[in-house]
Amino acid sequence: MAQIDIEILTPFAARFMEGSTLTPAERAEVLRIAQGFACKDSAAAAGVSPETIRARRKRIYRKLDVPGSGELLASLLSLALKMLANGERIERRPLTAIQPPATQPVARA
Repeated sequence: MAQIDIEILTPFAARFMEGSTLTPAERAEVLRIAQGFACKDSAAAAGVSPETIRARRKRIYRKLDVPGSGELLASLLSLALKMLANGERIERRPLTAIQPPATQPVARA
């Protein structure tokens, strides 16, 4: 499946998620949903199980009041088109502004 370039997606996703109660992990998952990642691929990218991603996505849909990924993408696209139609300047935001930094595994003795 084709994926949207993260540099293009980031400013729109950041605006889309402004004011939401999403956690950093949920914000990162919204980006992966918007990029077209399947649960299994998203789980591999995040270093968690597919079940964790499914639960996370359910929380995201509930918090954003959308029934699923299709509607989430439609809402994000609608916002992006409105921003472009209004001539808003699109500022590239660093991924760290909406995505948690990669964490290193904790070594256990």
